[in-house]
Amino acid sequence: MTKRNTFMANSNYFTISVYTILTCLAVSLIIKFLFYWKDSFAVLDGFLSALAPFFIGSIFALLINPLVNWIRSTVLMNWFHFKNKILANFIAIFVSYILVVSAMVVGLIYIIPEILTSLTLLVDRVPEWADSLKNYLNEYALRHPNLNLDYVIDTVGNTDSYVQDSLNKLVPTLTSTLVVTGVSVVRYIFNIVVAMIVSCYLLIDKKKQARGIKRVIYAFLPTETAYKLCRGIRLAITTFGDFIDGKMIDSLIIGIITFISMFVISFFDVPGYTSCALLVSIIVCITNMIPYFGPFLGGIPCAMLLSIYSLRSGLIFALLILIIQQLDGNVIGPKILGDSTGLRPLWVIFAITLGGWLAGVAGMFLGVPCLAVITKVMESIVDERLAKKHLDMPVIQSEKLRLHLPILNKKFK
Repeated sequence: MTKRNTFMANSNYFTISVYTILTCLAVSLIIKFLFYWKDSFAVLDGFLSALAPFFIGSIFALLINPLVNWIRSTVLMNWFHFKNKILANFIAIFVSYILVVSAMVVGLIYIIPEILTSLTLLVDRVPEWADSLKNYLNEYALRHPNLNLDYVIDTVGNTDSYVQDSLNKLVPTLTSTLVVTGVSVVRYIFNIVVAMIVSCYLLIDKKKQARGIKRVIYAFLPTETAYKLCRGIRLAITTFGDFIDGKMIDSLIIGIITFISMFVISFFDVPGYTSCALLVSIIVCITNMIPYFGPFLGGIPCAMLLSIYSLRSGLIFALLILIIQQLDGNVIGPKILGDSTGLRPLWVIFAITLGGWLAGVAGMFLGVPCLAVITKVMESIVDERLAKKHLDMPVIQSEKLRLHLPILNKKFK
């Protein structure tokens, strides 16, 4: 009687087969992308558009999470002594969304008409300013006949017409842009609603979601690799959270200081400070989220806005924003943010510049925490490799390094 051959499973062959299939799939995707890149980009764009509500919801949940935590922990549980944590969490999420959505709606309703009105007033005042400047130059030329100011006067006249034409084109363009944006928002209202729902579920089940992701990582990766990946994700979330929390609080304080300062200055008969205090404070608060360049990005248009009422108003505000920026950079910012990013000023400027080139204003804001995460991950990898080599080489060189590693100190000096 002949013995039948039976199939014996072999884990090595199974692994080789899986790697072969994955390699063929990767090569096929690369070939598809290289030779049919237009179709590939179209498919990728459609895929990203379909997932846009989830991306927007995740970002919104990350931004609103500090407010939810503060309302739940401080307001409900400490001030009102809530005992039920689940109920406190639901109430905190509900109140946070009501506050944020209300602030966004009121802000848009107030800011957009005010910007259009201010631009219209600016268009009307440009000829008056140009005439005043030309009259002053003519009087100065009469008092100093040796100076030839004809070229300067002609330049002022040409600048007047150029600026006025540019502003006349800008106002209808801005109006149409706002209308198109509004139509787009209405058109994609479904994505916004889905994004809000996604962010709600992320905030409600954030611990369960994190636990589930951690289980999957540890299930499919080696333990050491899974630990490093989870540590990197935790480091990224902590860095982003600390930076966003700190900048939001810092910007809110700067906005309040700007509003109070303008309200006080308005008592000295400075035109425009009473009517524009809220608008200017909101603009300064929002743009202050961008490190270093934010105060100037918000201060320059606000100074131009106040110059509509008088040049003195614009100059006073320019001086005010410089004082507030110094106060923020040297006192308020370091107290609130501390060393949340761990980046030197040169690298912060590099991150802002590169982020702005890649993604505009959003890139200027997100560039700093992204580079901070990359830097901290690289520092962790470098520290681990140096520890394996039994080398004590901290980022800041100390006397201990010179005493214990004199040879390495000479080599890496």
